Amino acid sequence: MRDLIDLWVGVQAWLFETLVSPVLFHFGLMAWYEPGYGAVEFVMLGVVQIAVIAIGMRYFERRWPLEKAGPDDSLVMVDRVYTVLNKLGLIPLAVFILTYPLVQEIELAVRSWGYMPPRLERLLPWIGDNALLSFLVYFVLYDFAAYWLHRGQHAFGWWWALHSLHHSQRRVTVWTDDRNHVIDDLLITLALVLFSQFVGVQPGEYVTILMVGRLIESWSHANVDMSFGWLGERLLVGPRFHRLHHALSTPAERHIQDHNFAPVFPIWDILFGTAIYDEKTRPTGVDDAAVDADNGRGWLVQQATVFGRFLRALLPRFRRRASVP
Repeated sequence: MRDLIDLWVGVQAWLFETLVSPVLFHFGLMAWYEPGYGAVEFVMLGVVQIAVIAIGMRYFERRWPLEKAGPDDSLVMVDRVYTVLNKLGLIPLAVFILTYPLVQEIELAVRSWGYMPPRLERLLPWIGDNALLSFLVYFVLYDFAAYWLHRGQHAFGWWWALHSLHHSQRRVTVWTDDRNHVIDDLLITLALVLFSQFVGVQPGEYVTILMVGRLIESWSHANVDMSFGWLGERLLVGPRFHRLHHALSTPAERHIQDHNFAPVFPIWDILFGTAIYDEKTRPTGVDDAAVDADNGRGWLVQQATVFGRFLRALLPRFRRRASVP
């Protein structure tokens, strides 16, 4: 294990010194030196995640598909673009650059107030010597926050205008998790970073939590006919549980997508009354023709179209003007 860690650190250092550091030096961006070193590791972790999805998870989709191959298979291509852009850090980098100054200002303001984020090790000394237990507690807190943010994406019209892009996919697969608008990613990232700082999660822990959580979320979107069993499905979000959240609304199930919000742990849906467990297989997508039209569009057109949808939902005046012929 030690040799593997040394190899990882060595590759990270080589990539940074060979590719990143000279660019930062050339453009006078040395203030980004430390974040740049961390960004290299983020990209490396992204490569690992893409490999796990493309090789591991896709094997199960090919071997035990829930939905057989059909005419909508081509719609998955754009989701692969989203996954590569997100996992390799291109979208997260843009989000980081936009949010970093704001997060720094908030950190300075909080410190000026004399507030120090509580560390679990101080509040719960008995977990201080158990790194795994500490990680799990922080992971549960992170997932709790993500659950409520996800509910917010469905509750507010302007936020749903962004999040609807994620739900518009008729062919939900392991690639679908990263299918999000850049502004939606920005809002979620900013909220989770601030929450993590408030509860005392350290940057290294946050990166690990994010990577593990996103891998589980990729699996929960998998097009597979598998189950964790009665108990397992109530301990960890699986493809059957989350697929219901992507189900196409019908007159009989108008609010079917307002269930099974949890990213990782179904306990939140169980506790707050949003869980549905059944064995029904439903088609996925949305019943709004304007949102369904996201299918078949490329990444850039989707981003531009959804941004317009967001503005119309956010600004009533803009919506009225857009409706005038």
